[in-house]
Parts: sequence; C-alpha cells; structure tokens
Amino acid sequence: MKKVGIIYLLFLTFFTFGKIEAVVSQTAGALSSETKPSAAEIEKYVKARIDLGESMTDFFRKRGGPPQFGGEEGPSMEEMRKLEGEINAHVAKVLAKHDLTIEAYQERSPEVFADKEGVNHFLEAHPDLKKRYEALPPSPPRGRR
Repeated sequence: MKKVGIIYLLFLTFFTFGKIEAVVSQTAGALSSETKPSAAEIEKYVKARIDLGESMTDFFRKRGGPPQFGGEEGPSMEEMRKLEGEINAHVAKVLAKHDLTIEAYQERSPEVFADKEGVNHFLEAHPDLKKRYEALPPSPPRGRR
C-alpha cells in the first residue's frame, strides 16, 4: 500500500475510533458505579459505533476510495484540514441520529466500551447487531500514532 494510503487509513481510524481501545485497556475492571454505563447507554453507544463504522466505509466508497494526495510526501496541511472538516461533518451527522456529539462520544465511549460484560450482554440479545459490530474494523489505540 502506498504511503499516502497508510497515512489516510491511520488518520481515519484514529480520528473516528482512536480513543476507545487505549482507554478501555486502562480502565477495564476499574469501573465505579458513577461511570458504569446503563443498559440504555450501552445500546446507544453500540448502535452509534456500528453506524459510524458502516457509514465511514460508505463515505469513502462514495468518494472513490481513499483520497489520492500528491506524491510520496503525503497530503498537505490544507488537504488534511479539508478532509478533517468533511469527516467531522459526516461523523457529527451520524452521531446526531443517536443524540450524541463528537465530543460527547469521544468523552464517554471509552467507559461504555470498557464495560465488556454489558456490551457483550447487549450484543448477545441482538444477534443482528452483533454480526454488524463484529464486522467492524478494530479501533486503534490512541496515542500510538
């Protein structure tokens, strides 16, 4: 894969899902009653995560795949800012369907997904959503890029 393609994929996955797994690994098993998500909150965030993953795939498919930025040096800052704006607008629209903002999702999702027992319980009760959830690409840890 070209260097540009790798940069693009890292940018996309980091922005959209980057915060989840790093915090999950740090907080697993350390949920207090204050941060433990309710069943309704788990449902909301799992559905949002599924919609985000699927819609981002469609977003780039409709754009003809990863953007081709000039040459081996990678994208310019202007190109990155433009793409970031497009992604932010798309993500905000998807999250709004779940009454969430980007900031709220990034803030709370690590704690919600850290409740592996709750997430698994919800997914076991909804096999159709479980299949879609498991088909999503894994979230990269934040801060390792």
